[in-house]
Amino acid sequence: MEKKHLKIFRSRWLECLTYMPVMVFISLWAVVLSVFAYTLVVSHPVPVGRLVGMSALGLLIWFFFEYVMHRFLFHMRLQSRLGKAFLFVMHGNHHECPRDRYRNLMPAIVSLPLAIMFYGLFQVIFGASGGRSFFFGFLCGYVLYDGWHYATHQYRFSNKFLKYIQKHHLQHHYYAPDKNYAVTSPWVDKIFRSACKPTRKR
Repeated sequence: MEKKHLKIFRSRWLECLTYMPVMVFISLWAVVLSVFAYTLVVSHPVPVGRLVGMSALGLLIWFFFEYVMHRFLFHMRLQSRLGKAFLFVMHGNHHECPRDRYRNLMPAIVSLPLAIMFYGLFQVIFGASGGRSFFFGFLCGYVLYDGWHYATHQYRFSNKFLKYIQKHHLQHHYYAPDKNYAVTSPWVDKIFRSACKPTRKR
């Protein structure tokens, strides 16, 4: 029977830093996205055309970033003992225990610094208003990805479309770990020919 929780660190404090309860995730990113949307529309408004266009581009780029991150970072092959330990802490523990509800979401100690880093990067690439708009779409993509990832492992869906996307990711865990890297966008796997054939085998 599959484990539902796995301890990674001996230290209680380090262990707690790897947790992200779903209500904390929802509260944190609801506040961040709301404040950011307010700045884009009210306090430091961006022209509507630029806001919509750059946000849509940021969301689209996220889908490809999600794929690349999962395939080439989370599943890279390191041979050293330290490298293997790093991979296990970063992502291997999730494959060892896919239904751990406290680790189906990226912990804030990782996601918040990364968000700040990408915000600065996009400002440099696209300028002030373009960078903020692009980042908003990119961040929406991340929240969608992580929220859906949690739902994929914790719930069952009857809707055919949602069930199809859910099955796509669960096949990655239980059937083909070297296939189906996209979580929210199965079409990206089809573009890069990394989608596995549909199967009922677990």
